[in-house]
Amino acid sequence: KTTAGNGAPRHGDGWQAEKSALTRKAILESAVRCFVQDGYTRTTTAMIASEAGVSRGAMMHHFSSRADVMKAVIAYLHDRLLDEYSELMAKVRAPDTLDRNAVRRSVEAAWSYHNLPSFISYQELLAAARTDAELGEVIGDFEKAFEKQFLSTAKTAFPQWEGVQSLQAAHDLVHFVMQGMASSYRLPNRKKRVEGIIDLVTDQLVRIYELEA
Repeated sequence: KTTAGNGAPRHGDGWQAEKSALTRKAILESAVRCFVQDGYTRTTTAMIASEAGVSRGAMMHHFSSRADVMKAVIAYLHDRLLDEYSELMAKVRAPDTLDRNAVRRSVEAAWSYHNLPSFISYQELLAAARTDAELGEVIGDFEKAFEKQFLSTAKTAFPQWEGVQSLQAAHDLVHFVMQGMASSYRLPNRKKRVEGIIDLVTDQLVRIYELEA
């Protein structure tokens, strides 16, 4: 490694490292877009490279195989989804107590979260992992860590729920319902039906909170 007299990297080395990191991020973000646009099974490394605007050689320099890309994308989405969830929930925090309006805003934020490109892309990977043993092994480890950190993030965003015994169930209610609605994108009158479900979930969460808080 080329260094200056004081042992610090030369400017050129620092720029190369930054350029490499930017290229790697561009590849990962392109993979996310490809999963959303074309699905996991149809996405190839050539498609990802083309979407990122890099050569196949540059792609192979960062990721030697499709499996390497998938593993890196899962790790990337893990961090990105937690950050996006935190940002959405930070906008709807209630100062002291939760009223129905605050709860509904949190459910609406959860719905927005389940429609983000990053979430859709991650669902593509989860679906593929059911029959792809190699992908399933990789994503299984991340899922355990993600679930733990996701619930911790929810507790941080809404400390009012800290003493509620059914917090896990309330969290699962929102997550599973939103996930199901997000996958039902071809339903007729979807927008109106989504609003009705959001109201139902909100009412249930309010009942849980009032009974146990």
